[in-house]
Amino acid sequence: MQNQVNPKYEIALAIGLIIFSIIVYVASLSLPEPEYEPLGSAALPQGLAVVMSFLCLIMLARAIPRLKTFEAKTDPNPEVVPHPWISVGVFMLTVAFIGVLDFGILTFIPAGIIYLTGVGYLLTHRSLKQLPWVIAFSVIVTVSSFLLFTKMFYIDLP
Repeated sequence: MQNQVNPKYEIALAIGLIIFSIIVYVASLSLPEPEYEPLGSAALPQGLAVVMSFLCLIMLARAIPRLKTFEAKTDPNPEVVPHPWISVGVFMLTVAFIGVLDFGILTFIPAGIIYLTGVGYLLTHRSLKQLPWVIAFSVIVTVSSFLLFTKMFYIDLP
């Protein structure tokens, strides 16, 4: 199946993400030098910024040649219905998650499980049948992320 995304949108997204990557990389330069761990706390954001920039360059290289040949279709998939309120709900959950961690109401593991369960519930169109799988996924991702960051990267999570 051919890519139906307008290459102008892909180019704009790639340029925006490259700019964001540059901002993250420059901001991570001010992080303190490592005392005990070999890589330090700046290695993860710097590495992610470099990987994200590289992937955006690939996206640019693939989108630019399609600028001349792209033909917009009016409705490529009529059975897909947009749900803009889901994105608003995910954004509100994200702000609440950050606030809960920032004010110390909950620690990372319970807050992360609640946050990922809420997002998964919204993204599965509020299906109660999928909720046990969403909760299991939330527990696995949150606990494994906690262990990865605290035991391997030596980054303390709230």
